[in-house]
Order: sequence, then structure tokens, then C-alpha cells
Amino acid sequence: MRDRNRGYQIAMALIMLAWLAPSPWAAAEARRIDLIVIHATGGPGCRNGKLWHAPGGSLESNVRYFAANPNIGYHYLIGRDGRTLAGVPESRIAHHARGHNPNSIGIELVNDGDGRDPFPEAQIQALLALLERLTQAHGLAPDRIKGHGELDSRDFACGGRRYKQKIDPGGEFPGSRGNFPWSRVREALR
Repeated sequence: MRDRNRGYQIAMALIMLAWLAPSPWAAAEARRIDLIVIHATGGPGCRNGKLWHAPGGSLESNVRYFAANPNIGYHYLIGRDGRTLAGVPESRIAHHARGHNPNSIGIELVNDGDGRDPFPEAQIQALLALLERLTQAHGLAPDRIKGHGELDSRDFACGGRRYKQKIDPGGEFPGSRGNFPWSRVREALR
């Protein structure tokens, strides 16, 4: 238990450092938000000519990853247990979805994003609470909540085939039909 608390303290310290440090990509002026993008921390790739999927990691490992890669970011990170951490302030641009950063808020869910890894109830409840606050604050309809995979059409070659690079938060992928609860999320916000 002591190690878990220590990890959480380190994660929170890194969040505070990242939040206070000016990002070379961030804009301080007020911005109009018209889109919320949901991501998963894991994703597909190719290793030695074979398709594989990077695991989503833990809340703490993702905090460390983003702190070490300041040119990418998130506004909120939600762990499997529902813990929600703020990253880049909403008033600033976080680079999370190519071509959509200036007008969006990015939410990362700790998940493999392979369409099979379950989204725990605590995580979905935390996401719904956050989405309710964000949609009300920015006057957004549920159809302005998108998955990263809906907005990014890039692909990659692996083993002589092409695969979609971004399928998150939990879209279709070889071996799965997708498992992110889109209808539940959108219905809860109507």
C-alpha cells in the first residue's frame, strides 16, 4: 500500500510540474471549444512485421509518459479506477488529435484501446460525470463527442497489409468488433 501511495504522490507531482511548465504548443488566450475527443492510452502498431497492440499502462505510467513527451498532451486522464487527473488547463491547447487541437478538449482513458480491453464501470462513471460538466460548460451536444479514431484516418503498413493507426478509444480491430459504450455515453448526456 505504501508503494501505491508513493506512486500516486509522484504522479501528482509530475502533473503539477507539467501543468505549471509552459508548453511550447499551448496558447494562453481564450479559445472556443466545439469538440471533445476521447482517446485510449494504448494503440496498434507493428513489430518485426507483425501486428501488435501497445498496452494502455497505468495512470501513473501514463503521467510519466506525457511528462517525458511535452509536445503531446491531454486535458484529462481517467484511470481504470475512475481517478481523474487534469493535465493541460482547458484554456490551453493540448496536442492530442491532429487537426482538431485548437477547438477541442482531449480525454485519455487508461485502456489498451484494442476493442477487447474492458472499460471498468468506475472509469465510465467518471467519464460520464466529466462529459456532463464539459458539455454543459461549453454548450455542446452529445454528437460533438468523438473518438480519436473517428477523426484521424492515418494508417500504417505491417506484414504486407495496411491497418488504421487510430482506433481509440475502443474501435474495431482485427480480432474485435469494438467495445467502447458509445450509445450509453451519448444517451446519458441527452
